[in-house]
Amino acid sequence: MLTVRSRVLKFVDELAKTTGAFDELEKRVLQFSREQLVEALLECGAIPEAFDHDSSQEKLWAKYCDILLAMGLSELGLKASVIRARGNSADVLATGATYSLVGDAKAFRLSRTAKNQKDFKVSALDDWRRENTYACLVGPLTQFPNTRSQIYKQAVQKNVTLISYTHLRFLIENETRASLEELWNIGQQLKPSDVAADYWAAIDTVTASLSGKDLTELEAIKQLEIEKLKELGREGISYWERRIEQYHKLSQAEAVNRLIKAEKIEAKIRTIKKAISWEQL
Repeated sequence: MLTVRSRVLKFVDELAKTTGAFDELEKRVLQFSREQLVEALLECGAIPEAFDHDSSQEKLWAKYCDILLAMGLSELGLKASVIRARGNSADVLATGATYSLVGDAKAFRLSRTAKNQKDFKVSALDDWRRENTYACLVGPLTQFPNTRSQIYKQAVQKNVTLISYTHLRFLIENETRASLEELWNIGQQLKPSDVAADYWAAIDTVTASLSGKDLTELEAIKQLEIEKLKELGREGISYWERRIEQYHKLSQAEAVNRLIKAEKIEAKIRTIKKAISWEQL
């Protein structure tokens, strides 16, 4: 039986170059059971290495994460949906009885090197909040900075809640029905600090309290994410090892042509020719 990740990989490959791809993907993902949703939340934060950078598949995977975030918030009693607007907008809007929330879902490649503040869009989310009450950013726990980072200080100062898919999963699995405003308002409870451990300790405490569970149970779910990370890492390594094998089988001429194309050398030559053919008006 295919895992949820394997199924979605197939969906994305099938739909990436079709019209109405997002709508069809959303239709399929919305059919997930709660069990499939929590499984997906544990693994969606790692972009498949098989997707080319900035490809249609990669963009559709980002939308998949948005759909999961909206579904997760809906499971927690909010009315949530993916925002269709393009640019300068949050990805998800959720409303409760007394407040509204904008959210952004993040995913990263495990092969990518260090991430910076701009990857987490804390200031942008604060701007995108507009008339809404709260803002949150959800990402894989293992991809957030784990020592010090200005994103934690910014999150507190701007009251933008950083949470992981693991925390969201924990709340869903435990059928949390308490108001989540304490979580969305956590920036008001903390002193600005760039220390990761301080921030996540506060998130852990609130998450466990809202779900009515012990912190040790949350730690067990975090360990599941670490194990899943290793599995996803092996998936990525296998993909690149297969690529190496394929490259070894190329003829010299084909290998050279691929290198020229990869470095966009011919395009650079065309650009230079166009620049030097300039004539004075």
